Amino acid sequence: MGELGRTTNLVMLIVIITVGVAASGCAVTAAYLYLHVRPDRDHMTRDRLARRWLVATAALGFTVIVLRFVWVLL
Repeated sequence: MGELGRTTNLVMLIVIITVGVAASGCAVTAAYLYLHVRPDRDHMTRDRLARRWLVATAALGFTVIVLRFVWVLL
């Protein structure tokens, strides 16, 4: 179990960190799209785009939580 346990821990850690960084990137993108004013985009379009990125952030955030519980069960 020693070698397999270390490999599993490393893989799970890398996956969780990667998904967490992706969620953070989605949150930053949502904030940028919502706050950055462009003359060719109205505020409704900015709201819609930001909401889509926030949905992606929520999905990735829940994925991180689920992966953490799966890691504990392994």
